[in-house]
Amino acid sequence: MKQFLLISNTTEKNIDNNILNYLSKILEDISFKKTNFRELSPQGAYELELKNEEFNLELKKFTKNFLLQNNIDCNFIKETKDRKKKLLLADMDSTIIKEESLDELAKQIGKEKEVIKITNEAMNGKIDFKKALLERVAILKDQPAEILEKLKKSVNINDGAIELIKTMKHNNSVTVLVSGGFTFLTDYLKKSLGFEHAHANSLEICPNNLNKMYLTGKVIDPILDKHAKVWYLDDYVRKNKLDYEETICVGDGANDIEMIKKAGLGVSYNGKKVLEKEANIHFKTTNLLGLLYAQGYSDNQIIS
Repeated sequence: MKQFLLISNTTEKNIDNNILNYLSKILEDISFKKTNFRELSPQGAYELELKNEEFNLELKKFTKNFLLQNNIDCNFIKETKDRKKKLLLADMDSTIIKEESLDELAKQIGKEKEVIKITNEAMNGKIDFKKALLERVAILKDQPAEILEKLKKSVNINDGAIELIKTMKHNNSVTVLVSGGFTFLTDYLKKSLGFEHAHANSLEICPNNLNKMYLTGKVIDPILDKHAKVWYLDDYVRKNKLDYEETICVGDGANDIEMIKKAGLGVSYNGKKVLEKEANIHFKTTNLLGLLYAQGYSDNQIIS
């Protein structure tokens, strides 16, 4: 079975000939074979096709450490029958968007400290996701629904998200946004970014005596908890008659673990340590285009 060494940094684009030549020499000294990196993005991403015997654990460790010192993401990707995946499931908060949506709502009402504390504990797997969700939403009780519209206008899309979705759809992949966040935002992002499907929780909103809409501080059942994402993965795999090898999932926190472990390619995107231990590949200096590079796409194949 072949595998690929993917090295990438889209933030600084700092992969120069010195780094490529150095790594090539190390590999050639071991395998006695000419080594040529394939350019996926100039100075931003390169891959090298390997045979298993060419890379032992000691050499993997050396390569990872060398690239870490140079602030470059290093990932080893096993080849599957379909390297270009047919199903994408993406988390929303801190993955497709830069922000944690509940934290941002709390900032609008001056409650960010208490909400951010709960968010961090949940994302690191220290407290149950459902419990953390209900506690944070309760803090929003009696707030006007206008804060939801304000958040829509202020969220920032992570670099590479638009190209990721467009490219995978262009190549006949199913694209799904699935979040423990809320439908007011996932529906907005589904429409603006082009996801085919979106799933999230729903905030309860009711009118007050003046017929103005306010948050009740409750979430409408059923609640999407940490098991929901893998449930949707299973559901879309079954509906589309796919193998799990044909799927790619991306997230950043503890509630993404189950889908990341089950996906053909599970990606930790600036992930918490609890998720990093379970993911196949990790991106710290590479934006969401990294998911395309991991599938073998080069810049001239990416739809912008």
